[in-house]
Amino acid sequence: MTDDGAWADSTAEDVLVVGPWRVTLRGTELADVRHDGVAVLRGIRFVTRDQDWRTADDTVTRRTTDAAEAEAEADADATGEHRHARARARARIEVTSAFDGAEVLRTTLDLTIDDDTLHVDATATTTAPFRRNRIGLVVLHPPTLAGTPFTVRHPAAPATAHTFPLWIAPHQPATDVAGYAWTTGATDCTLDLTGDVFEMEDQRNWTDASFKTYSTPLAEPFPVALDAGAVVHQALTLRAVRRPGGAPSPAPDLAALDGPAPTSVVTPSPTLQLLAASAPAAARPDDAALPGGVPILVEPVLGDPDVTAVLASARRDARGAPLDVRFVTDDPALLRAAVDEVLASGPVVRIGAFDPSSHVTTTALQRALREAAAAHGGLDVVAGTRAHFTELNRTIDLFGDWDGPLTFSVTPQMHDRSRAQVTESIPMQRWVAMSASRLAAGRPLHVGPVTLRPRFNAVATSPRRAVTDASVEAGYGPQSVPDATDPQQHSAAAAAWFAAAVQALTVPGVASITLAEAWGPRGTPRRKGVGGAFRSRGSISA
Repeated sequence: MTDDGAWADSTAEDVLVVGPWRVTLRGTELADVRHDGVAVLRGIRFVTRDQDWRTADDTVTRRTTDAAEAEAEADADATGEHRHARARARARIEVTSAFDGAEVLRTTLDLTIDDDTLHVDATATTTAPFRRNRIGLVVLHPPTLAGTPFTVRHPAAPATAHTFPLWIAPHQPATDVAGYAWTTGATDCTLDLTGDVFEMEDQRNWTDASFKTYSTPLAEPFPVALDAGAVVHQALTLRAVRRPGGAPSPAPDLAALDGPAPTSVVTPSPTLQLLAASAPAAARPDDAALPGGVPILVEPVLGDPDVTAVLASARRDARGAPLDVRFVTDDPALLRAAVDEVLASGPVVRIGAFDPSSHVTTTALQRALREAAAAHGGLDVVAGTRAHFTELNRTIDLFGDWDGPLTFSVTPQMHDRSRAQVTESIPMQRWVAMSASRLAAGRPLHVGPVTLRPRFNAVATSPRRAVTDASVEAGYGPQSVPDATDPQQHSAAAAAWFAAAVQALTVPGVASITLAEAWGPRGTPRRKGVGGAFRSRGSISA
């Protein structure tokens, strides 16, 4: 586990405590919502996603909080009149949302707490035309609810019974949602949602520590063009009541998801690899400064003019170690020719291929990889996805006839860039690795690249930027992806995070783990922890 306090985070926080409630006002989020000390929700947010599913940069322009007050009120019961304290508080958060520095939305969140009820009213107005995939309230449920029963209330149908998934769910655990009822510990909770139809997804797929309820179902068309002045209004009401006697409901057994204890020895240990550097050539350090003996994973896009240069740069990063080549292509014939060529250029530890649109290994690509393996005896080939575990989880049936290794990548900042998002992803990586091992059913797993920020946008609806330069002088791939570089990439906190990620992902069946780039702004930190992980395998210095 990484130290949450080690990550620099200038987000302002206020803690609002009133009656049984405790809510952390963290930036634009109502975080860590607790009732009588019990974690009821991980957070409440208002989120804006553009046509490429990028999350807007939010800025708090004003935040006000009325001091919680206890009002003595007269109530009557069967024994006569008595007086009790009623807990009340209000807070308002005013927010602007922008993409690439251009404001598109202004939102007001009004929070009201009244005894056992917490109410959030959100009103947002667009200030400029833009195309959105989603705008609205998001409710984050803690991952420890896995295995807990809950009831879904629907807008126009009878309520239905569900369970928060234990193993990571590939698709929505709940749809057509107007509200929920569930119990956590000895606290009964209900949540009512208005202003749109909502649904839930299992965000552990992306190593987020939550189940997420969001508005605008994915079945609705997107993106949608909005003019300036469009208004979105949504609200939620959360009620929490501690049951008389305080007897808690049985807690779900999450031992299967946690897998082997962190101190368990997995034999053999996964091979650690690095991702080929994508920074401009001028930033390249002396070869002697690069780690030696570490396999390098490289992702050439077949058909782009820079394929030869990308592979040559990766060879230089590897310093004689083998390449792990993951081609991006939808052309099996082009793939076969590329395999022959790269094998003739130097040592290769394995080869994979992924479709540029779906980011998974299609059946046609699987066939081409098998043919390549047969033509080159002993060639290790890998299939799966170059994107998140989500894609492997959702397409696992595609690999029913594939008996070779599977792969997926990991990045914690798909939905959020907060400190908590990054640090809380570590235990979720263990859950992802255990879920992937279960899906693999004995097939080896190659995990990675593991990067702090996404190295490409796996869900963009806009076309990919055309590559016209046959060289890598200006960099390639992640170098041109907006926000692909984390400012803390080379910090001690990042080094600790990568070391913790290796530990979390080291479960039976994981054969290799590829970390960040070999050098450059997205390079793997050369610090205690990560260096130690490599050093124990005799391949890198701290």
